Amino acid sequence: MPAQEKTEAPTPRRREELRKKGQVPVSIDFASGFHFLSLFLALGAFLPYFAQKLEECFAVLWTERLPPSPDFSWASSVLRLGGAYFVQAVAPFVALALGVGVFLGFVQTGFVFSFERLRPRFDQVNPLQGMGRLFSLRTVVEFLKVALKTFLGILLAYVVLRGSLPVFGDLLGMELPEALRTSGGLVRKLGLYLGGLFLAVGFFDLFYQRFEYERNIRMTREELKEEYRRTEGDPLVKSRLRTRQRELARRRMMQEVPKAQVVVTNPVHVACALRYERGKMRAPVLVAKGKRLLAERIKAIAREHGVPIVENKEVAWDLYRFCEVGQEIPQFLYRAVAEILAFVYRLQAAREGRSL
Repeated sequence: MPAQEKTEAPTPRRREELRKKGQVPVSIDFASGFHFLSLFLALGAFLPYFAQKLEECFAVLWTERLPPSPDFSWASSVLRLGGAYFVQAVAPFVALALGVGVFLGFVQTGFVFSFERLRPRFDQVNPLQGMGRLFSLRTVVEFLKVALKTFLGILLAYVVLRGSLPVFGDLLGMELPEALRTSGGLVRKLGLYLGGLFLAVGFFDLFYQRFEYERNIRMTREELKEEYRRTEGDPLVKSRLRTRQRELARRRMMQEVPKAQVVVTNPVHVACALRYERGKMRAPVLVAKGKRLLAERIKAIAREHGVPIVENKEVAWDLYRFCEVGQEIPQFLYRAVAEILAFVYRLQAAREGRSL
């Protein structure tokens, strides 16, 4: 179905969720090729040290005379001694491998720390899904990649070592350090060529893994809509909520109209209700405003509660444009509003038969 087709680019939220689960594009071939090449690049620097430790190990073991009745304690001491030299000999290679591994992990994915991939997944042992993965495009690509690496590796090894075959016969007549240096040079030469080959294949695999990852994490339209609802909220619900909030705000505004001292009108289009208590308020406050039907409603409530209605087109429009409900009126309207309030106070005094 078109609705189920993954045609939409993944959102940043989806990328972050997958990253937290440890689902990031990683090329094992790129990492192994880089490891392989770095190991043989360092072989020239570490090989003399390795040969020295190996020679020391043989020298020490040679001095260990075999007792008349060898027992377990003698064997364990010899193994401990040989093991200590072996650990010292391979320590630089292990440290290099660990350092390169951390570096490659950071280069490919950045800092990702997740236990999600370590959890057992029972769908991985499902025979039906296993058969599906066995004949998937990814499996075919992996098989072709391994076959290509094997073929090219054998061909490259033959080309590199073809001219060095007589040297292997000469190794039997060499001293141990010289034999190690000679064989190490040949191995290092072959390793560098193979490392370059594996790294080149790894680069192609890195781009393929990222392309495959981007293709797999694409989203359907329904998934995109569902994520939008989770992050931004359902548009229909948000619209209804905004409508409800406007209604509540309008209701509270209308409840303030009876407390106003005057309602200034356009007279048809705009109505603004002002409240001012002398001695308590610094300036008049706009308690309600509206246009058209809302303006008519404000005027109706004002008439119902005996709030004076004064027509002043300019002041009414300025109040509506430049003042929000609950705010004091702007200073440039002080004089005009003061004149309106003075008129209202005189009108109220005349009705009550008293003077201001």
